[in-house]
Amino acid sequence: MNLNIQQTGGALQQSTLDALNSLAAGVFPTQGNAYYVNPRTGVDVNPGTVQLPFRSLRQALSVCTAGQNDVVFLCASSNTSSLTTDYLSANLDWNKDLTHLIGLNAGGAIGQRSRISNLSTAAAMAPMLTVSANGCLIQNIAVFQGNPASGTTSIAMQVSGERNHIVNCAISGCGGATADVAGSRSLKVSGSENTFDGCYIGLDTIIRGTMTEEVEISAGARNVFRSCHFESYTSLSTFKAITVATGCDRFIRFENCMFTAVQNITSAVAATGALGITTMNGQVIMMNPYVYGYSQIVTADNAYVQVLGLNGLATGHLVGIAQGVDAT
Repeated sequence: MNLNIQQTGGALQQSTLDALNSLAAGVFPTQGNAYYVNPRTGVDVNPGTVQLPFRSLRQALSVCTAGQNDVVFLCASSNTSSLTTDYLSANLDWNKDLTHLIGLNAGGAIGQRSRISNLSTAAAMAPMLTVSANGCLIQNIAVFQGNPASGTTSIAMQVSGERNHIVNCAISGCGGATADVAGSRSLKVSGSENTFDGCYIGLDTIIRGTMTEEVEISAGARNVFRSCHFESYTSLSTFKAITVATGCDRFIRFENCMFTAVQNITSAVAATGALGITTMNGQVIMMNPYVYGYSQIVTADNAYVQVLGLNGLATGHLVGIAQGVDAT
């Protein structure tokens, strides 16, 4: 990661610049450039340095070069969401391979203050944020799609590229009453070999009365979710945390993930199944899942879903063990 030379305020001696670049490489080693975005203090005519950041991710992405591991840092600068959010009026397509997006914040799991959202005046975007590039690391970012002006179908984030790594991100769609529309999603995955680590996906502040699923996996092969929390608040018995399309290939793997439909609040129901699937060209593998607020993992036994737990044997369908039953 080579630091950009400051455009104003004098020049650094080469020895000082070399030392700074060496330190930066130890934090995030890369042959690419680093750019900074601060929605609160930045201006898009700036050079994108620490001292003179860009205001928008769109501007930062425009100066990145695909394939060289450029890094964009989205800086939190307030605990107030409106002061630390890049508000979008149109879809942002993260479309340059090996271009990484890192939030500089406390690193919490929910509601990070390096944040992407929609302008309240913007029409619904489906999706709002697209990751169509390949090989990108996206970490410590909150993606929140609130009330779209039109109240039509919306998707907070779609990953259509391949081999991306999404880490410690909060991905929440349908964040307003007018956004509760059939077809709306928090996340849609249509690319292959993507990995989601430690992400919070969904929302429990707006009831899903019309929206039928939190996450749609519409295509792709070998996608992996590890230690992710899928959270919803629904009044629909047919609601699903995840739906898997017939065209999905090889495997989708969920390791140590939580699927919760919040209960004991107004109009909440226990949906019949957390996972919606008919067939696929492979299997859904669930390793040590935690399921709460759903009656079953899938509504009926399904040979395409394998749950690994207990003594390590895969079974066609498993929720838990009744008290008093010997697990051996």
